[in-house]
Amino acid sequence: MTAATGGRNATGERHNALLNDGADGHILLIDPDPSSRSLIRRAVEDYSPSMPVTSAATSASVPVDGLDTPLTLVISSEVGHHEVAPLVEMLMRPDTHIVMILRMRARDGFEDLANFPVDAVVHSEDLHGPALGEALTHRARNTVVVSREAVRQLFHLAGKSGACTASTPSLTEREAETLQFMAAGMSNRQIARDMGITEHGVKRHISHIFAKLNCRNRTTAVAMALRTGLVQQENSA
Repeated sequence: MTAATGGRNATGERHNALLNDGADGHILLIDPDPSSRSLIRRAVEDYSPSMPVTSAATSASVPVDGLDTPLTLVISSEVGHHEVAPLVEMLMRPDTHIVMILRMRARDGFEDLANFPVDAVVHSEDLHGPALGEALTHRARNTVVVSREAVRQLFHLAGKSGACTASTPSLTEREAETLQFMAAGMSNRQIARDMGITEHGVKRHISHIFAKLNCRNRTTAVAMALRTGLVQQENSA
């Protein structure tokens, strides 16, 4: 975990230069709160003046097919996991860069986001410092940039939750097969047919998968599995 710190002016200029050099792509901002969304958008545009920014209250209103790639998804922590479901294919792409703006203060929200596949976390109070620039430009594998204020908030919430770190999940052969079908977008009925079992059996496998991955729904389970290599994304012919 890397904390983003540094002087405002010099660092901000350096990040502007980096973003201008990599002008291709698109920034998608999702935040249900209009005031917060406007504030985040202005901050993002300050650091990436050459990249188009699309902002929306929910993923349902996002023109997914009209977004350029590579995509940087800037998403508020107030967005529920069910709201991210329409974007699951976007989250699967290896060139998608996910930046979370931490706004929640409740323990339940923190636990729900524990396995969200993010590349950077910035607290809302750090939007106008160098941390946002670090988050937008960071592209290192297997590391996450976390702003200083976000670190404080996460540690605080982690202490309140008393959550323990889960070990690397180990799936059975049938659970892994089920997860692969889930990643392919198949329904429980389709999975049951292909595996030769009942839908009740599929639901039981999915329940075990959720428990082992510490995820609460299919979207985050699939996103986590793809990011960690538990399943492989199939390329369409």
